[in-house]
Amino acid sequence: MTVTDTLVEFITAGLPPEPDVLRIVDLCLLDWASVTCAGKDEPVSQLVRNRAMAEGGTAEAQVCGASQRLPARTSAMVNGVTSHALDYDDTHFASLGHPSVTVIPAVVALADRTGASMAEVKQAVLTGAEVAIRLGVWLGRDHYRTGFHVTGTAGTFGAVAGAAHLLQLTKAQTRMALGVAASLAGGVKAQFGTMAKPMHAGLAAAAGVDAVLWAQAGLVAAEDGLDAPQGYAATHHAMRNNNAFDGLGRHSVLPEISHKFHACCHGTHAMLEALGALRDAHGLTLENVSTVKITVHPQYLDICNIPEPGTGLEAKFSYRHLAAMMLGGVATERLESFGDATQTDPDLSAFRARVSVRTDTALGETYARVEIERRGGGHLIGEHDLSAPMTLAEREARILVKSAALIGASRSRELWSDITSFTLDPATPPGAVLLAI
Repeated sequence: MTVTDTLVEFITAGLPPEPDVLRIVDLCLLDWASVTCAGKDEPVSQLVRNRAMAEGGTAEAQVCGASQRLPARTSAMVNGVTSHALDYDDTHFASLGHPSVTVIPAVVALADRTGASMAEVKQAVLTGAEVAIRLGVWLGRDHYRTGFHVTGTAGTFGAVAGAAHLLQLTKAQTRMALGVAASLAGGVKAQFGTMAKPMHAGLAAAAGVDAVLWAQAGLVAAEDGLDAPQGYAATHHAMRNNNAFDGLGRHSVLPEISHKFHACCHGTHAMLEALGALRDAHGLTLENVSTVKITVHPQYLDICNIPEPGTGLEAKFSYRHLAAMMLGGVATERLESFGDATQTDPDLSAFRARVSVRTDTALGETYARVEIERRGGGHLIGEHDLSAPMTLAEREARILVKSAALIGASRSRELWSDITSFTLDPATPPGAVLLAI
């Protein structure tokens, strides 16, 4: 049985709707909608949205920040870009991808187009996220470390999976959609820190819509675009970790997803959590700390280690500056903390020279260790692992706080009520529920 065979069987069947897993889906929808609406005024969001509105087209699906509905693939594109524009969306560290920003825009756009219900959206999102995550694991670390952005690569196949499940494609059509996706999925890490990085999410979401609609219309593609000779795996440094599909269809890996609670690269969050705990416990400040030594897994050095960030965007990828912000009392969970003015603050800029970043291959990828030397003497060590279990109640509480900070408490409560409601009018388009401003 090939990987494509495995995925086709799963996509057309889906997962049993376990309540705790569906609650995670609800939280992913809340988090995604919140970061999307909060990101609508980012330059890349405005650029892509304005072009899409100028081009127009059939009024099929909601677009965040737009005054008109647009074609489904355009909606998926714009909402995908917008939801990743702030780099504040969820991550699954097993795959190193951002599943929600590719899967949800594709599913919601097609739900608007076809009149699907919110319940159908949730099941399709779960199916798509499962494929995006597990295929990212199958592609493996070699794929990522070579330079491919898993969000754009595995995320495209996840978008296809969610969209195909929503539209109830046949097994033959689903196979063709996956085959088409093998020629569309892409994204390179050289784009990190630029507007092109969130474009990966939008392009993947739009590709998911395109591949599914083309397959539904009868387009013929390779039977196994994923793993045939000269297929996706062979040409994209895939490791072919077949254990990635263990338990597929029986249990979900989505509950292991990590939501962001700092408005910066997820690879820096373990460091920020460890440093924040030390700061709060010991009253640390820029003035009473002599040096900070950060130790992380080496894979993050080419992502999160910009030594002298010149913009707010670059600061999101700078261990040194983020450490200074944390000790300087700057709220790293707030979007406004990453304006360009903060990055030129003389106290923060000067403190960067006192921060060193080291690597240790023995550390887990979700783990960070922070060592502090205090002025006048004293040595402190803090550690944090993002993979440490978080209860559903803890996760829900933190995401609700984050959502309220992003879109306002009133809108956040209304959105959460609509997502979790069993009495929502099924005729209400999911895009109107999630993306109303």
